[in-house]
This record gives sequence, structure tokens and C-alpha cells, in this order.
Amino acid sequence: MVLRKDERARDGPGPDDYPDHLFRWADAVGRRLNHEMRELAPAHLVAIGGRRSRLLQMIPVDGMRVTDLAHRSAVTKQAIGQLVDTLEAQGLVESGPSEGDRRVRWVRRTAAGDRVVEETLALIEAAQDRLRAQVGARRYDVMVDTMRELGRDVTW
Repeated sequence: MVLRKDERARDGPGPDDYPDHLFRWADAVGRRLNHEMRELAPAHLVAIGGRRSRLLQMIPVDGMRVTDLAHRSAVTKQAIGQLVDTLEAQGLVESGPSEGDRRVRWVRRTAAGDRVVEETLALIEAAQDRLRAQVGARRYDVMVDTMRELGRDVTW
């Protein structure tokens, strides 16, 4: 059964009623990848959450200043401080004064944080493999290369 446009409007907007531009599709692909991740993720990774997991991935092995982590993640120092506190309470990072400057708060991953990063990266790879299988390796790889090129020089 085909609905007329006025009949579709009563049920809310349909997919063809949304603007067709890059913002829509970039957001949709992000939601799709998150969905794939949730389907594959064990409960302990779901509990950590995507935002905290991505933050863990941004912390280098030797650690970094919380201020630099805020800049790298494009959020406020206060927000990063709260996220670091949460990760520290979960045993995934440790923070304290920098050896070189005691006024600077330094954060580094713990061994448990390193394991979460390894698990998350493997999970991301598995989710990407599912998407790659759906559209074909060549098309998927071209999309990723294009996204890298378009986002490469973006600074926050």
C-alpha cells in the first residue's frame, strides 16, 4: 500500500522527508556503527560507554596532561576532569601531579584501561568488517579513505 504525502505527514516524517546532505548521512553512519558495536559488545564494555572508551583510546601509553586531553577531545577541561575521575573510579586510568610540574594533572591508562582499549579496537574492527561485508570491501575502503581525507586537517 502506498501512502499519499498528506497521509505520511500524520505519521511523522518518513526517510524521504529529511534533507539529503552529508550531515544526515555522516550521522546515520555513526549511529549504524554504534548499533553494530552494541550488538557485538560484551556487557562490561557497554557499561563503560562509547564516550569514555573513545577517551581511553586518546590517552597515549606514557600518559598526558589533562589539559591536552581536553584539547585533543575538543571538550572543556572541566568535562574531561569529570570523565577522568569516572575512569579513575573504574580503575581504568590513574591521575596525579606531573613529575615535571606538580601543578599539572597527568593521566595515564592502567593495565585494565589498556585491556579495554585493546578489546574496544578489536570490537570496532569487527563492527567495521560487518559493514564492509554489507557494501563490499572496495566501496567501504573508498568511503573510509574519503572520510580520512576530508577530516585530516580538521583542528579543534
